[in-house]
Amino acid sequence: MTPQPGDFHPQRVADQLVTAVPTARPFETAGAVRTRLFGHTYVDASHVFVVREDGGLAGVATIGDVIAADAATPLERLAKDINAHQVTPEMDREDAASIAIRAGVSVLGVCDAGGRFVGALPASALIATLRDEHLEDLHHMAGILGKSEAAKAALTAPPFRRALYRLPWLLVGLAGSAVATVVMARFESVLSAHIAVAFFIPAIVYLADAIGTQSEAAAVRGLSLTDADLVPLLAGEIGTGLLIGAALATVAMPAIWWSFGNRDLAVAVGVALVVASSVATTIGFLLPLLFARLGYDPAHGAGPVATVVQDVLTLLIYFLVASLLLL
Repeated sequence: MTPQPGDFHPQRVADQLVTAVPTARPFETAGAVRTRLFGHTYVDASHVFVVREDGGLAGVATIGDVIAADAATPLERLAKDINAHQVTPEMDREDAASIAIRAGVSVLGVCDAGGRFVGALPASALIATLRDEHLEDLHHMAGILGKSEAAKAALTAPPFRRALYRLPWLLVGLAGSAVATVVMARFESVLSAHIAVAFFIPAIVYLADAIGTQSEAAAVRGLSLTDADLVPLLAGEIGTGLLIGAALATVAMPAIWWSFGNRDLAVAVGVALVVASSVATTIGFLLPLLFARLGYDPAHGAGPVATVVQDVLTLLIYFLVASLLLL
């Protein structure tokens, strides 16, 4: 049985909402607010939230400004407009932390759907959120989707259970290896006519696997650190694969031509490298994302599946090109 992690659920701002914070009306003076603050206990007293009569948030003043201001200064003159920095209780707290970072503020006002002030998201909550997201990103870099029990068990479970986690994907790889064998058998005529074609199979397959592994690692790590659209990222990976393949082909083709005296063989290897490299980057990029969307851990499945898919496609590409050029 294959475990399905998927235990990471977005946490809402409401989970860290603080209601015990200083509030004041716009017309209240700094002196009156300072007097009222004494004798009260607040969860966070770094800011005074200025609330209108209708319950809407008019702004926020730092406690330092309130203390330093003249006693007759009304709070509305000290308050900074934070309309653009308000969040709702239902918002993902990671999105709220991003808003605070972009706005350069250390606290966020929280208003309900009707625009009424209900509390604050203090600096301590923002720091905790950023820490949690940092740890989540580290898990993504390691190929672990979240701090789920299944992900932990993948590293701490007894050997038998660990084998159960990993074996299904390796069985998929075994089936794929059988397909690769069938592909080679289908092109026996090419191998019989030009035995030198077989010499380059290990190198081409290895390079495609290595390129795909690089893309897979970049995808697992990078997808958790960017919110860019998928299509431009995929296009960039395909372009990267083409460039890498072209560079490898540029190095390999002259050496093969000189060593074997066969231009068509050199071209076949070069073309196979270019095409296989772009295919490998595409598979390496898309599979971790697909596994994440399906709720599987790419640390177990994406690697074996990507390897066997890349191997089969690489062999197919190489033999097709060799058949066209050498037969």
